[in-house]
Amino acid sequence: MENKDYSVRGWCLLFAIIVGVAALSFIPSANVFGLETEKVDILSELRAEADAEAAAVPVDYVADFEHLESQLAAVEEADSATKENPARLEWIVAKESFPQRELMRSDMIKPKKSSKLVPIEDYDTAQITRFDRFVEKLIDGNDVRIAFLGDSFIEGDIITQDLRDELQRTFGGRGVGFVPCAIPFEIYRTSVRRNVSGWTAYSLMNTGAIPASYRDKFFMSGYLAAGHRGSTARWTSTNTFPTLDSCTRARVLITSREDSNLDIVINDSLKHRFDVPGADYVRELYVEAPVNSLKMNILSGNVLCHGASLEGGRGVTVDNMSIRGNSGYTIFGSGAMVNRQIDKLWGYDLVVLEYGLNGMQPGQRDFTKYQGKLCDMVAYIKRCFPDAAILILGVSDRCVKGEGGWKSINSVQYMTPFQRRAAQNEGVAFWEMGKVIMSYGGIRGFVENGWAAGDHIHINFKGGARVAKPLADAIIEC
Repeated sequence: MENKDYSVRGWCLLFAIIVGVAALSFIPSANVFGLETEKVDILSELRAEADAEAAAVPVDYVADFEHLESQLAAVEEADSATKENPARLEWIVAKESFPQRELMRSDMIKPKKSSKLVPIEDYDTAQITRFDRFVEKLIDGNDVRIAFLGDSFIEGDIITQDLRDELQRTFGGRGVGFVPCAIPFEIYRTSVRRNVSGWTAYSLMNTGAIPASYRDKFFMSGYLAAGHRGSTARWTSTNTFPTLDSCTRARVLITSREDSNLDIVINDSLKHRFDVPGADYVRELYVEAPVNSLKMNILSGNVLCHGASLEGGRGVTVDNMSIRGNSGYTIFGSGAMVNRQIDKLWGYDLVVLEYGLNGMQPGQRDFTKYQGKLCDMVAYIKRCFPDAAILILGVSDRCVKGEGGWKSINSVQYMTPFQRRAAQNEGVAFWEMGKVIMSYGGIRGFVENGWAAGDHIHINFKGGARVAKPLADAIIEC
């Protein structure tokens, strides 16, 4: 019997199916017997994935100082507008009282000399440097606020939670400080709990997803959340460290271009409604009360939230501002006007820069280009936060896996001199963190002791404590 070839029919059938399904995409949505039909799009998932990939491509930010100056000039216009609609909206439940504190003497707080002490190098040429003024405020028992900027090396409050604890136990102060609102991914933190609902989160590491009207609204933290009626955010303190709970101040940073109404709820019991007139600048919702938890509910309007702060007592506040995968250049994508406005509200005394691991490749020896960008970062921060001292941290050790096992790329040896030269060129302070890491046998020693992840890059909370203590000692030693 002769075998018939049905391949032609098969190909014709396949072609007809493809044409038929494709034709469905041209049928518009319609209402049939009260039921709404959806437009067919068989490529929607593929298209969504492609759009997501395109949106996830980060931009290589560069310093635009001309634009920076124009933004900072606009701060003066915003200042005049705040006379009608103040930037700070207050709700005082219980006025915080500060007990008189005896002036400390430097010899009372200096740490004991140890082999782990790595001094801070201050390259400011002024007779009394900015870093000197920062330390004087610490010793005098005044309020001091520190912004600790970095990459995934400090993600989850690593290093900063122990540095915060060391400084607060010595100089006073309470609370975890700044915590973003919604962010595009989850981060595990032991120092604070955050629950959000109904927000759209944006990151400066994913510029393709940011609406054009939001691009100048980012704080230096690198995250921004857009909410509307029904959006909620809740921040809860923990007792991981003695100074974290029993805060006495809560502060929420928002931008609301249109009139909005928000509820702030303290400890799930005390509630206050804020009626916020529309204005295109940052507002602070400020609460004084015993605070263990803070919840914000949007009742009406569209609101951009930069984050909140749980704090209290006279003394030190340390804000962790980590951005995964960041080389530090995202600071150029933040809004200079937003940075300056928040600085006027909160008053930063020190900005710490922990970067470098994302700016190098195995085998790389010359970091001249990175040094130039680091200098630009410092100059940018000086303009946005004119009263703050700046401290650059030297890079940590890092290993890559090869045929012979894990091998150091000598990041401390090759990157650190360029970071130090940037500090020298810009007249700011420098701390060689890599020397502390290497004193324990480098990142391999941290891994062997259970203080770092198996990727031989990221330290964990135990490793962060080993870095935080020498850093606190170095600050006190100054």
